[in-house]
Parts: sequence; structure tokens; C-alpha cells
Amino acid sequence: MDEEKKKEQINTDFKTKETIANQLDSFINPTEKPKNNVNAVSYYSEGGIKTEPLIKINSTQTVEEPLKKTKPIVRTYKSDVEETIQTGHVSSVNIALAENKKMMGQARLTEIEAKKAGINKNILIISIILIIGGALTFFIPQLLIQVQYGEKPAPVETVSSDPIMTVDLEEKMNTKDINLSRVSTTLKERIEQSATKLGQIKNIYLTEGEMTGERLITSTKFLQLIGANPPSEIQRTLKDPYMFGLHNYNGNQTFVILKVGSYDTTFAGMLLWETNLWQDFKTLFNLQTEISTSTNSFGVEIKKFQDATFNNKDSRIIRDSSGNIVFLYSIINENTIVITTSTDTLREILNRTTKARVITQ
Repeated sequence: MDEEKKKEQINTDFKTKETIANQLDSFINPTEKPKNNVNAVSYYSEGGIKTEPLIKINSTQTVEEPLKKTKPIVRTYKSDVEETIQTGHVSSVNIALAENKKMMGQARLTEIEAKKAGINKNILIISIILIIGGALTFFIPQLLIQVQYGEKPAPVETVSSDPIMTVDLEEKMNTKDINLSRVSTTLKERIEQSATKLGQIKNIYLTEGEMTGERLITSTKFLQLIGANPPSEIQRTLKDPYMFGLHNYNGNQTFVILKVGSYDTTFAGMLLWETNLWQDFKTLFNLQTEISTSTNSFGVEIKKFQDATFNNKDSRIIRDSSGNIVFLYSIINENTIVITTSTDTLREILNRTTKARVITQ
């Protein structure tokens, strides 16, 4: 009796183990059918024991996905390449080709920049050569003229002469180049040395200052420089511009044109100026002729002026001992005085100033 129970118990244990083994095998290989129809539930039912199976098998249970590999906290070139290969399906060969292409592009860019720098350098060199060439083209002829003829080239004018009438020639003289104690002598010598053609008028204008600050001197300053001393009636009415120059007719004839504000005041002032007018212009006009004189009520010897008319313009003249007119002045309109050494010069000035007035009107 005991032996039968033991055998039965052994058979029961064996069946239990076999059932558990089948269940494990079905779990591991779900597609395969169990080797027999015995399972844990039927086994326990057959024995009349109503209890739960030793191992519960959930046929709907799924195997958990493996944990995703975490990214490293610190990114490196190696980790970026690995990630690119995994996510983008890019091979290491493709990465190497991309790197090589990038390096070639940078080299090409460097080459282009170098070429640009070379072109800019060439343009700069060509520009400098052109500037120097242009400067030499301008200055070399001037230098050759100076060497050949012993004359200074005409300077580039920075100030307008503003002549009262039309002229044929012009010359600028800056007061910094003149001995101020002998301005009249210097201007007289310039008149004598001037080469002009018959009938031409040359304007010689004086300036002061240098470079951009250069400007024409005023009529008042001009009279001061030549040592003239007009009466207050003339000084109060003087205006700008004035004009100093020469007219080539029977030699170089000197003239001065002054602008004034009032005819009546000017006429009275010129009569007063006759006392020393000859003396004031003697050096500038190179007046060396012996002329008749008279003595005023104060016992002062004065040059004797006479009335005359030229082109319907009242004038005051001085004659030499032979009766030739050597000095004169005329108020040719309400605001213009002409002082000169020749009636022909006065007539030419009248013609040119009349034409100028017609054009401006």
C-alpha cells in the first residue's frame, strides 16, 4: 500500500515537471505546439486539487523593448559621426568624401580671395602710374619752357581778376613777391618788360594771401601801396573793383581805372587831388617830362591842368613844353575815373567800357 502511494506520488511529480517543462517550452517557442496536451491547469484539475498553477503564463504579454542607448552628455566629433551613421544611414566613406569636398571648397575660396587681392593690387599700381604720368605730362612742358626761355610757367590761378572791361592779356602779382617799399617802381618795370601787340590791353592785378586764402587787393589798398594820397572826398567814395594795366599804342601806356560812388563828390575831390596827382603817379607812370607849373595861393608849386574833351568826355590834361599831352584824367561816367598818359588809351578804354555796359544791360 505504501509502495503504491509512492509510485503514484512519483508519477504525479513527473507529470508536474513535464507539464511545467511544456509550458516553459511554449512560452519560449510560442509557434510550436506542446508535446502533449497536459498543462498545469488540467493537471491540477485531474488531481482534484483546485489551486492556481505554479507558473502563470500570459499569452498576451510582450517582451519589453530593450532600453534605448542614452546619448553621451558631452558631444564629440566621434559621437556626431556615429549618430550620423546610425540615423542617416550614411557610411564613413560618404563622410570622408564630404570632408574632402569641404576642404577643396575652402582651398578654392582661398585661391579666389588671393586672385582678388592680386587684381586689386594691380589696379592700385595702374592708378598710381596714371596719376604720376598725368602729373609729369603737365609739369614737364612747363619745366622745359622755363629752362628754354628762362621764364617761370604761368601759375594755376586760384582767384578771378574781375576786370572792369574786356582785356587781351592778364598777369597776376602777389604782394608777398613784391618789395612793398618800392611797389610803384616794381609795377613800372613790369609795364616796361611786358610784351604786347599793338592795340592790346593787358590787365595786371594784385593779390594778397596764399593758396585758398588768396584774394584781390582793394582799390584803397592799391593806392596805399603805390604811395598815392587822394583827398578824403575821393577816399570816402572809392569802390571795388579797380583796374591797373597797360595799352600798347605808341609804346606801353599805363592806366588806372577807379570806381566811385558819387559824381558830384568825385568831381570836387579830383580838383583837390590835382595838387599832388602828378606826384602820386610820377613813378608808376614813369613821368619824367619837364612841364609847366604854377603856384597856388599858399605858395605851393603845382602842375598846371587844362580842360579838354575827348569823345564828348570832359577831361583834365597836362602838356609838356612842346604842347604834347603827357598826363590826364577823365570822369567817363557817373562812377568811373580813368587816369592815364595817352589820349589814344583813353579812347580805347571808352570804347571797351561802353561795349561792356551794353552787353551787361
